[in-house]
Amino acid sequence: MKKRILITLFAALLFSFSISAQILKGHVYDATTNEPLAGASVTYKLKDTQGVVTDINGAYEVHLPAGGVDLVFSYVGYEDVPMPIVISKGDIMQKDVYMKESTNLLEDVVVSAGRFEQKLSDVTVSMDLIKASDIARQAPTDITSTLQTIPGVDIIDKQPSIRGGGGWTYSVGARSLVLVDGMSVLSPQNGVINWNSVPLENVQQVEVIKGASSVLYGSSALNGIINIRTARPGLTPQTRFSAYVGIYDDPDNSDYQWSDKSFWKEDKYPVKPLLRNSLFSGVRNPLYEGFDLTHSRRIGNFDVSGGLNLFTDEGYRQQGYNKRFHINGNLTYYQPDMGMKLMNYGFNVDFLSNKYGDFFIWRSPGEAYRPSPFTNMGRESNNFRIDPFFNFTNPERGTSHKVKGRFYYSADNVVRPTQSASITDILGNMGTDAQVIQNIANGDYTALQPLMTGVIKWLGSDKLSDLMDGVFGSLDNIFPNATTADYCDLISWVMSNGLPSDMGGLLEGKLPSDLVPWLSGVLNPKRNQSPTRTDKNYDYYLDYQFNKKWDGGAQITTGLTYEHIRTFSGETEEVHQSDNVAAYMQYDQRFWDRLSVSAGVRAEYYRIDKHYREADTKVFGSKIPFRPVFRAGLNYQLADYSFLRASFGQGYRNPSITEKYLRKDIGGVGVYPNYNVQPEKGFNAELGFKQGYKAGNLQGFADVAAFYTQYKDMVEFQFGLFNNADLSMINSVTDAIQMLKNGKGFGIGAQFHNVSKAQIYGMEISTNGMYTFNKNAKLLYNLGYVYTEPRDADYKKRNALENTYTDPLQMKEKSNDGKYLKYRPKHSFKATLDFQWKRINIGANVNWKSKILAVDYIMLDERSKSEPDLLDYVRGILFGSSNGETLASYWKKHNTDYATVDMRFGVKATKEVAFQFMINNLLNKEYSYRPMAVGAPRTFVVKMDVTF
Repeated sequence: MKKRILITLFAALLFSFSISAQILKGHVYDATTNEPLAGASVTYKLKDTQGVVTDINGAYEVHLPAGGVDLVFSYVGYEDVPMPIVISKGDIMQKDVYMKESTNLLEDVVVSAGRFEQKLSDVTVSMDLIKASDIARQAPTDITSTLQTIPGVDIIDKQPSIRGGGGWTYSVGARSLVLVDGMSVLSPQNGVINWNSVPLENVQQVEVIKGASSVLYGSSALNGIINIRTARPGLTPQTRFSAYVGIYDDPDNSDYQWSDKSFWKEDKYPVKPLLRNSLFSGVRNPLYEGFDLTHSRRIGNFDVSGGLNLFTDEGYRQQGYNKRFHINGNLTYYQPDMGMKLMNYGFNVDFLSNKYGDFFIWRSPGEAYRPSPFTNMGRESNNFRIDPFFNFTNPERGTSHKVKGRFYYSADNVVRPTQSASITDILGNMGTDAQVIQNIANGDYTALQPLMTGVIKWLGSDKLSDLMDGVFGSLDNIFPNATTADYCDLISWVMSNGLPSDMGGLLEGKLPSDLVPWLSGVLNPKRNQSPTRTDKNYDYYLDYQFNKKWDGGAQITTGLTYEHIRTFSGETEEVHQSDNVAAYMQYDQRFWDRLSVSAGVRAEYYRIDKHYREADTKVFGSKIPFRPVFRAGLNYQLADYSFLRASFGQGYRNPSITEKYLRKDIGGVGVYPNYNVQPEKGFNAELGFKQGYKAGNLQGFADVAAFYTQYKDMVEFQFGLFNNADLSMINSVTDAIQMLKNGKGFGIGAQFHNVSKAQIYGMEISTNGMYTFNKNAKLLYNLGYVYTEPRDADYKKRNALENTYTDPLQMKEKSNDGKYLKYRPKHSFKATLDFQWKRINIGANVNWKSKILAVDYIMLDERSKSEPDLLDYVRGILFGSSNGETLASYWKKHNTDYATVDMRFGVKATKEVAFQFMINNLLNKEYSYRPMAVGAPRTFVVKMDVTF
């Protein structure tokens, strides 16, 4: 009985306390958009910091002591709102708070560095941001042109490279991971990004981390990450429509012109814009057009958003076309009645239908915008993915749980954009003298006299030029009008149609036994048309992440990841599968409100097919099939706007299924398998200093960073000639003879293999900010210079080995014997300037780069020599010559420092309607960022945006 009375008295005391407690409640909103701010902190100090956070609707309710207290409303990326409160005992007060976004650039909010929200100034690694407004001013056709304005970021043939970490591997493999809302958008099969899959019409912010990030993000984050964050709906429904058109000007070199006024009328373009026959019927130059439509709204507890993009690009280069239909959407449900807890779940869905083409080999230096017949290939693909997710946050306990999943399916196949030339057309273009061929068949070898003479001279002088002069002299008698491009047409025709299988008998004077069936196929080419071969890819992905934050400033982020990839190759009719399992953890701590410390570890298991030990690691003398990677960093705030940071991170990249197993044609150039290629690994170290500044109307920050990157077992591709019978590289004259005997022809392509240790070090200096002239006018700027030393650490050992080569067809690693890695410059400078006055914006981009330090040996041999060798003559045929100009002479002339300038003018006609006018490559500069890739000529762009 006494216990019951005590319990009743205790409950009464609690009840009386609750009804007499002092309560402050209300909502916290964004001062500009009136959007509720979920997760904003409402705190005060007695002995310790106490308070609450707002719920999904921005609501808060905090119990206060009687009397006076100093409240602080804070939210990452917004200016703190101090609020002194005097409250009497038992009072209940209502206060709504409107918070302004911080104008301090160092207060920008990012999530990529630690997979949780933090200020840009607190991260321990180098990071750059692109805002939605930056993208709108650039009016790009895809995100790559905007990314290229970031210092240290380059996109080479659509492959990202950060601070020289990646060179050029034609459409296979990437050392920089590209994410959309934290989920990879690299192709599961070949590890590259199709930029068409990025929802450009709905990007809110892009975060670029420069340095190894594999601890949190796994393979392919070896060089850094590019995380593209999409916008979420607000309280007010919003619809945005954009339409744009770009017209390619004539190139400065008129020889490159490949289209005329009637070109589109005759349907010679592989793709056709919707308005080509109507609005743009008078435009003879290639053009592109695009339409974007997005809509977002909140319906009760649901967030709903969707986007649609139609884009067609005829291409400034013949066969450099692109046509896409892209639709994406998001549905998020916010669980109501959760108190201070936050829970939401839903899914993202994305579908892309894409038809695109490009080429690696030009027809000749005089026809730089036309493809070689070896590259008469394009691709058609359909990609679908659905990403379900679940998020739960408990602010009272400082915990959060996040689950992300994915199902991805793609199907793509090779197409031929243009009809291949027939053998009769090819021989006709070459001016083939049928009488000469008949004479040879009848035993009259007069036409071959130059060849016989050349052989005799060669045997006496040992000069290859004597033999080759004789070869081409005899060929000129048979094909008097032939150019090197015509010979490529003929070789390409043979590659497509094959040769009689019994070619070995020719060495004994015997005709092939299957000559008649082969000739029948030549006369009836439809018989040789192979059916469409479709590649199919499946990806299943699941990631769980847990985060715990303590009041003292410490937090941990940990999680598990599983991914299964299944690939079917239509060309080889093989199925390959891979599995990836990983566990990761990162610890972050904030000391004395000045020092941020971060450390993390990841353990990963990876296999392809039956090779269950892709990466063995020695632990106490025993090998385990797990790869551990580590990272650590710190950021110390020296003063109010001065930050010193240092970081070290390990990274790795598993070779894609394509690199290891698949035989694949990409743009007409083959990728040949190498079963022995191993994962590449490395680390990145950095020391940086960031200084914010404000002087009068000028504010911004400057950043200086020194970096060092090292790779071991670096994966590089080696271009060369291959025997299509056994997919081996032709590395000697004997190999070439064996290829002829096999009768399967040769291929041009790349094979991936592990090379020596690589070291890349340098410095980056940048500044970003704005100058405000008055309330109507301001200047925004972003300037950056990057110096890199991309060294091949074992180049001396390689040179010593290659100096022993005696066979004229032996392939070397690169075009020279210098110490630098392929496809990288030493210096680059970028500047972006925008002057805004009321509704008008005038801006410019400047991009300057130094020359490329080395390229592939199959393309060029820059070593000094007394006379051309056999491969020089092979290059002359494969890569063409025009009026005495070869690829070697063109590259020597054009591989120099170059700068491009883009100009833009924008006007906001009304609150809802805006126009952009741009001229890209204003000076119509001819430049090459790799051999046989000449940049786009001057391009005129007009864009209209309507928001309602």
